[in-house]
Amino acid sequence: MITTLHIENYVLIDLLDIRFERGLNIITGETGAGKSILLGAIGMLTGARADSSVVKNGATTCVIEAEFEVSDYDLEPLFEEYDLDYSDTMIVRRVITVQGKSRSYVNDLPVTLAQLKSIGERLIDIHSQHQTLLLGDGGFQMDVVDCVAENDGLLGAYRSVLSSVKAVRARRDAAAEELAQARRDEEFMRYQYEQLEEAKLQPGEKEELEAQEAVFANATEIKEALWSSCALLDGDAEDNVLTSLRKIESSLESISEHSSEVAAIAERISSSYYELKDVCEELSSLDEEIAADPAELERVQSRLDKIYTLEKKHHVEGVEPLIELRDSLSAKLAMIDGSDDRIAELDAELAGLTDKARSIADELSARRLSVVERIREDVLSQLSQLGMEGARLSIELRRTDELLPNGSDTIEFLFSANKGGHMERIAKVASGGEMSRLMLALKSLMASFRSLPTVIFDEIDTGVSGSVADKMGEIMERLGAGKQIINITHLPQVAAKGAHHFYVYKSDKDGATVTVIRKLTDDERVDKIAEMLSASRVTDAARRQARELLGR
Repeated sequence: MITTLHIENYVLIDLLDIRFERGLNIITGETGAGKSILLGAIGMLTGARADSSVVKNGATTCVIEAEFEVSDYDLEPLFEEYDLDYSDTMIVRRVITVQGKSRSYVNDLPVTLAQLKSIGERLIDIHSQHQTLLLGDGGFQMDVVDCVAENDGLLGAYRSVLSSVKAVRARRDAAAEELAQARRDEEFMRYQYEQLEEAKLQPGEKEELEAQEAVFANATEIKEALWSSCALLDGDAEDNVLTSLRKIESSLESISEHSSEVAAIAERISSSYYELKDVCEELSSLDEEIAADPAELERVQSRLDKIYTLEKKHHVEGVEPLIELRDSLSAKLAMIDGSDDRIAELDAELAGLTDKARSIADELSARRLSVVERIREDVLSQLSQLGMEGARLSIELRRTDELLPNGSDTIEFLFSANKGGHMERIAKVASGGEMSRLMLALKSLMASFRSLPTVIFDEIDTGVSGSVADKMGEIMERLGAGKQIINITHLPQVAAKGAHHFYVYKSDKDGATVTVIRKLTDDERVDKIAEMLSASRVTDAARRQARELLGR
């Protein structure tokens, strides 16, 4: 439950610190005083969306912080999932900047808005005025039945399996679409692959062939250059290079004994002689290897033409990209060949998950059916206490073949406020006051099954008065015996049932209007309830009636 609430710079609230208690906490105040603002601030702690408009004029940030007592509510697994420090006393803080940015903390550790919402749903159930419209909503109606059937765990298991069903179905559909597209292209892909495979391409082949082509195409010119080079080095002429080097070497050696420098040069000449002799032998060998072979040139050019044609066809440059394309086509064709098996595997997995989901859905349906009559009787009993003795309620569950978000059931509440009235959907036949009473009956029933620490009602008693209001107050008082109830009301009969009474009002501070809330003393409660009774000047009679209401 909420033990303390701190609000700073939120809309019209300048600074507010309030302590709530266990049991029924009543909040009253004049219309427009800011009761809904207080409710909105608490909503921020349950993950409600916020923007810069909630920051009080002139402030840069607003802060909403509450301390919760959460022992016995089994929140440890949730805290472990979110890697948060658990303690029986939990502090939730929300900070919103004038730029519209929001930060959330639980026990001083940052959390995402989704995590805050998940935790908040386990702490507080807020019923605002517009939520009475939910009575006609199938999701809310199913939530009522699931709450009484205590289906939370089973619903979690069902939704987990349903999520897997959707994921596998998506994979199966994607695989089938990919296969269909691949099969539309299969003939062309197979033709491309066979053409590339037949080419027997090798990495680096193109560059090697181009080098060979250059040699074969210019063989005559190359041989002439090689022959003439060999002739100059070691030909028949007496003045060829090697013969001349020998003569130079011999001449220098004859005087080398007189000069060490000359001896060194003679040695270098000798080395050059042998180096050039090796060069001459290599040139001669190359000359013998190279031949003007038109057939080999034609073979090389034919091979290059095939590579060039494939490059142009596939818009790539080089043999390596062609090899990559060949391997890619091979993989795609292998995928096509094996896709039927893969889709069959996914179909089998999907069928197994679907059967599992249907089995859980069947169990959900059975549990729902088992509590329908109990809900009907309990709600009608409470409505009878609230002055609707002739009310009738029918809860119709229908099975479908679909796997819906909450199982395979659809639901519809049919209602008549009067014994002889025609049963219709709630939104068609219930007045505002009747819907308020019906919503309270349902919320009261749900609260007895759902272990929420705090339930907040925002004027759920709209449209009722007199003895009915008194009975609604009694129901809330009973609810407050087991948990914390915070109820915003305009009815004195309901306000008098509270164990604690808070009053909201506007005040001027530093030239600005601010919203203030404070807990009333016993004497102040008498005056405020008397005001609610008299609707004008507080009389002694109104005070006596207020004391009588409080005395009950």
